Amino acid sequence: MVERRERARRTTMNDVARVAGVSSASVSYALTGAPGVSDELRERIRAIANELGYRPSLVAQGLKTGRARSIGLLLADISNPFYTEIAASAVAAAGDEGYEVLISHVGLGQDTDGDDDGEREAARLAAVARAHIDRYTSGLMLTSLLASDRPLLEELRRTHVPVVQLYRRVPGEPSDWVGIDDHAAAADVMNHLIATGRRHIVVLGGQRSSYASTARATGFVDTLRAAGLQPANPDQGLWAGISRRSGYERAHELFAGDTRIDAVACGNDLIALGVLDACRDAGRAVPDDVAVTGIDDMSFASVGPLQLTTVTVPREQIGRRGVQLLLRRIDGNSGPPVEEVLPHRLRVRDTA
Repeated sequence: MVERRERARRTTMNDVARVAGVSSASVSYALTGAPGVSDELRERIRAIANELGYRPSLVAQGLKTGRARSIGLLLADISNPFYTEIAASAVAAAGDEGYEVLISHVGLGQDTDGDDDGEREAARLAAVARAHIDRYTSGLMLTSLLASDRPLLEELRRTHVPVVQLYRRVPGEPSDWVGIDDHAAAADVMNHLIATGRRHIVVLGGQRSSYASTARATGFVDTLRAAGLQPANPDQGLWAGISRRSGYERAHELFAGDTRIDAVACGNDLIALGVLDACRDAGRAVPDDVAVTGIDDMSFASVGPLQLTTVTVPREQIGRRGVQLLLRRIDGNSGPPVEEVLPHRLRVRDTA
């Protein structure tokens, strides 16, 4: 029996070779089924590897076989719980199929104003995407796409790199996409605010170049206008970053100039957190004076006393379904692009 040792690092092929008294090449032959070792030695090496807890790197195996068992996931903001929850489900789904997920933080547009530096951000995303391809990933899932990223998607298509767009998308781009109907989600929120008697409603969207942000902002405004109303901030602060700081700064300025505001419809939950901070500083009670809503239903939205009214976006399903679509393409599926709209749900809580 081989004594299992406690290790602070991952067991390597060299560790297995040392215990078995063979070369690392022999270990490789034994574990991959390649010729070069006897059946008896192969079984002994496999037993030792199992007892030591050795797990071969799927990436390394891909380099040797010519087919990578890894996929890339590019996150817009790794500090945003929305994206990390998508990543967690994607990693689990890929693992079920014997794939590793290589995750990169792109960090685009979290605190930019409405006029994004599209050229700079597109160059950054393209550099990260190319780095993944250089590391032999079999395909990419992208959560950080803006309108300016169309040339990158065209390049990936020309070089036959499978791509799935998650949550954000570039309209008209012929690659698979999975997300929700953001316009309808925003309409559900606004209809709720109107039904509760709110009439001076501020709309705080995200980036103008983000499909999801613009669809949500448009959903808010279209629903207001269908009810014979207009946003309380038609020209002030509609487009900006999607962070808590952005929400606070915009709401703080609006509250200082307009005491009639009785609701703020936010493009995501992080913006809503900033608005709640601004309400507190301005002495405006929520929801009695000002109703506040978000979209996404992040993990913090229903924690303790917060209880934010928002829309649940099925992040676990987005990540898992994105992996399934990508692996279909990697396996050779050449059918037309899939546009998969997952269900969302309005969650009425204490803030509106």
